[in-house]
Amino acid sequence: MKIYPKSLLDKLGYEQIRRAALELTQSVRSEELLETLQPSSDRKRVELLTRQTAEMLEILANPDPFPLYEFPEVRDYLSASKAEGSLIPLPAFVDILKICAISRNVKKFLKHRSDEYPQLTKVSEGLIPMKELEKHVREKVTEHGELRDDASPELQSIRRKLNKRKSDLRGTINRAMSKASKDGMTSDEGPTIRNGRMVIPIQAEFKRKVQGFVHDVSSSGQTVYIEPVEALNMNNEIRQFEAEEQREIERILRELTRHVRQNREYIDQNTLYLAEIDVIAAKAKLTQKLEGEIPIIAEKNYLSVKEAYNPILRLKNLSIRKEEDREKIIPLFLKMEEDERCLMVTGPNAGGKSVAMKTVGLLSLMMQSGFGVPADTTSELPVFSGLFVDMGDDQSIEDDLSTFSSRLQWMRETVKQFEAGCLVLIDEAAAGTDPEEGGALFQSFIKRMLEQDCKVIVTTHHGSLKVFAHEHPMAVNGSMEFDQATLSPTYKFKKGIPGSSYAFEIAQRMQLDESVLKRAKVILGKAKNKMESLITELETKTQQAADLKEKYTSLQAKAESERKKFENKIQAIEKDKEKIREKALKEAKAIMDSANQRVERAVQQIVEQNKADKAEIKEIRKDVEEEKKEIDRSLQEIEEKKEEREQTTDDPPKVSDHVRFKDGNTTGELVEINGKNAVVQAGGLRLKTKYKNLVKVEKKPKKKKQKARSSIIVGDSDLKNAMVKPSIEVRGMRTQDALHEVTQYIDRAVFRNMNQVEIIHGKGDGILRSQIQSYLNTRNDVKSVETAPIERGGAGVTIVELK
Repeated sequence: MKIYPKSLLDKLGYEQIRRAALELTQSVRSEELLETLQPSSDRKRVELLTRQTAEMLEILANPDPFPLYEFPEVRDYLSASKAEGSLIPLPAFVDILKICAISRNVKKFLKHRSDEYPQLTKVSEGLIPMKELEKHVREKVTEHGELRDDASPELQSIRRKLNKRKSDLRGTINRAMSKASKDGMTSDEGPTIRNGRMVIPIQAEFKRKVQGFVHDVSSSGQTVYIEPVEALNMNNEIRQFEAEEQREIERILRELTRHVRQNREYIDQNTLYLAEIDVIAAKAKLTQKLEGEIPIIAEKNYLSVKEAYNPILRLKNLSIRKEEDREKIIPLFLKMEEDERCLMVTGPNAGGKSVAMKTVGLLSLMMQSGFGVPADTTSELPVFSGLFVDMGDDQSIEDDLSTFSSRLQWMRETVKQFEAGCLVLIDEAAAGTDPEEGGALFQSFIKRMLEQDCKVIVTTHHGSLKVFAHEHPMAVNGSMEFDQATLSPTYKFKKGIPGSSYAFEIAQRMQLDESVLKRAKVILGKAKNKMESLITELETKTQQAADLKEKYTSLQAKAESERKKFENKIQAIEKDKEKIREKALKEAKAIMDSANQRVERAVQQIVEQNKADKAEIKEIRKDVEEEKKEIDRSLQEIEEKKEEREQTTDDPPKVSDHVRFKDGNTTGELVEINGKNAVVQAGGLRLKTKYKNLVKVEKKPKKKKQKARSSIIVGDSDLKNAMVKPSIEVRGMRTQDALHEVTQYIDRAVFRNMNQVEIIHGKGDGILRSQIQSYLNTRNDVKSVETAPIERGGAGVTIVELK
């Protein structure tokens, strides 16, 4: 990405963002990578960087900890291991082991989640597991950086002998010390080490009474440190064992260094890839800290920042511990359509123009470096080919540059270096020189940029530039809102309206002499004064309109809330009403079922006693059935209404859709839509209502209605038992059981007004057939009993004609 001048990274706050990210890295190598990080102008590269950060944000939000933690700098150790036969210190192996373990764990973590985090998995593919090196180091070095006793059989043997001799020496020294103490020759000290040998402290006046070798004298000369003669050989042996131990340690370390040397390039590669992943993690952590999101990369030269906060102001606030001491930051909402290539931002000083412009520039730099930005996730930023910023403060005494000269130098270099599709930011355009000439110069420069599809954001006070933005087809005015009642900035951006500088209003508030103000207005001229007044008046009316809109929106939201509450109450009442009705109907049904059973039993008795009045029985049954049908219909209606309510969808209803009125349970077909009104066909009626009062419901296919029961079933009101088939099979039953089934069957058939039925009893010996036919001939409701013809079953079937 082309950047001019180089100082703009610091001016816009990018360096502060980089420093904040550096604090979140976990290695020197990561810091070095982050310090060289530059925004990219390659769209594919930017997409990759932002996807990597997005994946890392998901990992950081996941309860499974990411196994990347602080890892040490080992390049000096790797460099020292290059020479054949070289030896690196013990602590180096702990650091190298740490890098090996982190590399292995990070690679394993991402490999198991490659579908979730494909971009990070690709980076981790550069990590090389070195299990053999880990194994060699772990077998010989403890996690605290000490050589294990069992690092080799030789070392184990030497240390065993050394420890035994040291133990013997301590015993000998303690005995010598005890004897000297008993004789009153020792000082207050205990045994100590001098020149690597164990000695006892003896008062100087008794030094000749203790056989041994003097190794040291205290600073006062009162105490001499003597190695007792009986400890001499032991100390010598210990020194010899220590020398052997050191030689074996060096041999082992050279062997371990050889393993490091063989894997040196892999270790260095792993630290580089770990650092790359750590930089991505630092970006994600800073994004979290800023409460940021990954913005959308705009397809074309379209720019839209929603609820965007200046990252530097947010970092500053975060550094203040007490929340009440933090400044309130007003979010920025700014949009430039693809054909809006220049935005001219005007308004009073300290109104937030420069901050708004810098915010856009910094957010672009951050996104093109792979950072998330403190803005709404639906914000869209294009990938700019370059960034050219004129802050108007590059004056230099050394180079004999005034403010305006430095701006001309910037303009010259920008025209030389810029590319199509870059972002150009100009703060306080045309300042520092004659307003008309400066305005004309900047107009010409901006036109050159617009011809190359650049986005240009300009802050200014000059009226000529406001007029230019109003008249040019690719430019648009904008301003920072100013509260005219308090004459203080609100820091809210408004597009499409130029802003006034409010010079006279602020001067009046500052109690500048009234005569000076009047004269200034005369000098300004009527036309200019009138234009400023018109802008001020326009801003006032716009602000009033915005206030009214806000009040209207608030009232509308409140009314909508109340309407929903009212609807919910109505629905609750309707549900309660239906529940009560349903309960009553179910109770009525239960009573009818109970009554039905009693009627059946009475009918049964009448039939059995051959005293049945068939017409009377039919009439009773008919009345009971009608009552039951009515209850069933009512219950069915309640169920259908329940289903319709449950099947409401969020899709807006269209003509021919099945709909329900929000303010009730009426349903029907939407047949007409006239603007805000609609017509619904319901139950043969055309009902007019507001379109917004309708909701679409899924219309289930109509269920086939079950035939109403035509009569009451003896001993059972269940529908399954109510069905009477044209035949019954009793083949294989015992005679008593078969007669019971036939009796029940004929009763049901009579109650169903059937004319003819068949009884399938089988042929056999003819005993069952004879018993059944004899029984049937005794019944008054049976007209005739005959054996079926051959084609209908012959002797195995009896045909019964009913009266």
